[in-house]
Amino acid sequence: MHSVATQHLHIDGFRLADGTAVDLRLAYTRCGPEDAPAYLILHGYAGSHHALAPHPDAIDGGWAAAWAGPGRALDTDSVQSLTVNLPGSAYGSCWEGAPHTHASVEGMAQAIARLLDHLGIAQLAGAIGYSFGGYVAQQLKASHPGRVRRVLGLCTAPRGRGNPDELAFLRGLTDAAARVDFRRSVLLRAGVREWAQDHGDAALAREWQAVDRWALQFDAAALWRLRAAALGFALERSPDCTTLLYASSDALFPPPVPLPAHAAVVNTRYGHQALLLDPGPWVEPIRAWVQHR
Repeated sequence: MHSVATQHLHIDGFRLADGTAVDLRLAYTRCGPEDAPAYLILHGYAGSHHALAPHPDAIDGGWAAAWAGPGRALDTDSVQSLTVNLPGSAYGSCWEGAPHTHASVEGMAQAIARLLDHLGIAQLAGAIGYSFGGYVAQQLKASHPGRVRRVLGLCTAPRGRGNPDELAFLRGLTDAAARVDFRRSVLLRAGVREWAQDHGDAALAREWQAVDRWALQFDAAALWRLRAAALGFALERSPDCTTLLYASSDALFPPPVPLPAHAAVVNTRYGHQALLLDPGPWVEPIRAWVQHR
């Protein structure tokens, strides 16, 4: 495995959703040959940018390792990967002050464009986004079409989901035990119940232990800020050169009927969490997208 240590870019005058200017500290990783085509990998709502390998600071570290890394579908022996902690998340992309506002999805895309400038990357060969990360990948293509050739959205859509009434509830999850209860309830509706039926009590216990640790890392501010960003995200449609890959049982982002020509479905029992719980069926569709240049 190539080095995947987190680096930071300081962005002066970053504009939050209400127009407030702050100094953003953007956390990212870069892996693979720096003269090779570059691919961006973006995490989901409760996840981290530690996509390629385990990490002591992130419970989900290595969440994309089944399909991204040396010799994998996205082969970091021959391409480079970038991962970014999306501004407002709990894993390093942060700012001082302005506690009552958030970064928009469009602002997140702008921060990534600034990162590409900093790294000297004129154009990404592709951007891959899971769930919330799919919003940002599509927004990057829509706002900066010349900066990314293609987008692969995994379990996502061109519009954000959620209810404004949730924001006050999420703001109130200041106690780790409350965040555990919240996260467990979400996961049970997103495929973990079926996972436990198939894999038994020990597998479920491991998932709940991970949630306990996650709740010590992911705070209420990250929960409400990212949900607020999702509520403000709305494209008329997915940008050109976007492929959407759905999970057949996903209740959060169900496959549309009829299925668009630019979309495909992975058959799975494990709903929105299927990419993380059972990544095997996703490897070949991702490989096919990477190879179709």
